[in-house]
Amino acid sequence: LQGPGEPYRDFVIQEESDRGLPGFINLIGIESPGLTCALPIAQKVFNLF
Repeated sequence: LQGPGEPYRDFVIQEESDRGLPGFINLIGIESPGLTCALPIAQKVFNLF
């Protein structure tokens, strides 16, 4: 979901250290299309650290 005026996003990849949860990563909205792009998603998560 996105708010008014926000761009459309297929997936949300969010690192949560700013919320006091270092090392916790949310991967939201990744369903069947996520299988197709699993390797790029893994690379993005890897690059967060």
